[in-house]
Amino acid sequence: MKKALFCVSILFFVALSLPAAILTNPSSGTANVGDNMGFRLTCTDPASARWEWGDGKVLTGVPANQDWRYHAYRNPGTYQVHMNRYNFTATPSCPGMGDEYRTVTILENRTITTAPAQPVLNQPIVFTANNFRTPSSITWNMGDGTVYAIVGNQVTHTYAKAGNYIVKAYDWRGDTTTTPVTLTLAFTRGIVYSPEMPRVDQAVALQALGFASSSIDWNFGDGTPETTYSAMVSHRYQNSGTFTITAKEHGLMDIMPASKAITVLPENRSLQVSPAEARVDEPVTFVAVNFRGQQVFWDFGDGKTVSGPSTTTHAFTRPGNYTVTARDENGASQKPFQAAVRILGISDQVNLEIAELSLDNGKYYKVVPKNSKNIRALLRMKLRGTGIVSGYWIVDGRPYEFFNETTYQGQVKTIATRGVPGLPMFDPGMHTVTVELTRPVDESAVFPTLRYYVLPFENTIDISALREGAVVKEDETAEFSWKSAPGGSYYQIAFSEALVSLLSNDPELNWIDCPERFRYTPDAETWKALKRNRWTYWKVRAVDSGGSVVAESDIREFKVIVPGAEVGIRKITDMEGRPIVIGNSFTATRAQRVMIHGGLTYPAEAEYLILRVYANDSMVDQLLFRDVKKDEMRPFETSVPNLEKESRVTFEVLKASSPSLIVGFRELRLKRE
Repeated sequence: MKKALFCVSILFFVALSLPAAILTNPSSGTANVGDNMGFRLTCTDPASARWEWGDGKVLTGVPANQDWRYHAYRNPGTYQVHMNRYNFTATPSCPGMGDEYRTVTILENRTITTAPAQPVLNQPIVFTANNFRTPSSITWNMGDGTVYAIVGNQVTHTYAKAGNYIVKAYDWRGDTTTTPVTLTLAFTRGIVYSPEMPRVDQAVALQALGFASSSIDWNFGDGTPETTYSAMVSHRYQNSGTFTITAKEHGLMDIMPASKAITVLPENRSLQVSPAEARVDEPVTFVAVNFRGQQVFWDFGDGKTVSGPSTTTHAFTRPGNYTVTARDENGASQKPFQAAVRILGISDQVNLEIAELSLDNGKYYKVVPKNSKNIRALLRMKLRGTGIVSGYWIVDGRPYEFFNETTYQGQVKTIATRGVPGLPMFDPGMHTVTVELTRPVDESAVFPTLRYYVLPFENTIDISALREGAVVKEDETAEFSWKSAPGGSYYQIAFSEALVSLLSNDPELNWIDCPERFRYTPDAETWKALKRNRWTYWKVRAVDSGGSVVAESDIREFKVIVPGAEVGIRKITDMEGRPIVIGNSFTATRAQRVMIHGGLTYPAEAEYLILRVYANDSMVDQLLFRDVKKDEMRPFETSVPNLEKESRVTFEVLKASSPSLIVGFRELRLKRE
């Protein structure tokens, strides 16, 4: 108990011995203009006090005690506060003697902002006073002789002449003896226009700013005659390119004209039709791409016209050739765009244009388990004319199934073998499929022979990787993986340059044991033994504990290339030129089509290189580079569709020889937001 009392007495003695000083609130001694800053002494004495705030204001006749005294500064700066005590008598509770001083800092947090943020001559500007202390009573001096006395914190003002202006706003109920908040504006004589990047035939709004007259001689720089208009004018450029606009006050010869360069982008409007050939009463879709207004005036060429959206459909009631016309209807442009459509009547005569025969995996071969129904043969044809096409499927050299189908002009017709009963699957081994047409009778088309191999068992192995048709660089080792098959104790993989060796399970095949069961990564010797720039075929089989094969996979193919050419991607934009951020794994965008800007570099000279661009395995572009120099970067641009949820875009560089070699490869993943 005695020890506790001793500690209290010591603390009390220390508190009473503090020297006199001025404390502030905030304790940092820093505040904003208009804030009430607090001041007080650290001790009390019997004297009366005079507080001098350092801005010419004083507070007198108050006790020199520990009560807070408050003061608000109207202007920013550094001030020295002086507390002068009268009739001071030193006491043990306040041992300090003399006057007390404290330096404080007052910050400016009041600002003036404008809307728009970049003011323009002859256009209304809204000025806003922010953080002012008397926002309903401000005096504005606009710097051009205009004064708005005792108004609110917003004024609207327009400047008519070029020059520099200092806007001043006085706080404290418009007290002009205080330091104002200022904003400097600079207006120059010149030409502005919008939109920033106009296109051919798009209305461009031009304005002469800061001119001494409202009668302006305009020269648009595109060969149209110089004409006198007002300070605001509209013009349409009929060609793309960069032009120099000049403007000068009409009749004032001693004033130099102002000039401004403008870049006009090419026309991006077009009219699309699908299908271009249709039959009577079949709906045809028309799309006015990138038109300037919401409404489009449509003339279908058959006497029917309509005002509607940019996408519309129309059915023609009579056969013939029609020219469809579309133009912007809101006055944005009178330029017409046209597309041709052919409407066909019914005819018994059809002529084969193109045909493609494949199995349902898109190839001419397939491996299937015994008794499987998962296989069909497909005949895709495009014929000219509308009528009947007939023929029969031939399996293992014998007629198997007849068909008789109606085809229409321009239509891609697909004829498939029936699912039930399907192609013969009960006899293990190799089987063949082809087709022969009996109508039209004058067609002498010879179709290829398809092959499918029926396994002696009903189990199959599902492949996870490598992707079918993959291209792998030599310095990258591919990884092959698959899923478990019933009864399989271990797995083996085989590679072959000849497809028939895998199809027929050639006894000479080298089956490699896979120690990881469901994954195989080739060792250096195996990877080196694979042929470069040629298709390599592979498949996996499952073996039970007794050494019997119980399941096999389908046959896949891939190609190992020796890379040399580098395909770089510099930037990606939409079709309007707006940039798209390139992601690490995916490049995400809402654009339905993107423009890829890249560069091709080859470490040697080449007479020419070919760059092929694929989107989800469909070739969308092919570019030719002639006389390629060593290590020279050849820029390129290509547009690819982005219509799927996820798209894989691949670039393959071919060097012309016999045969062509893939010497470069690059992959890009697109994601549709």
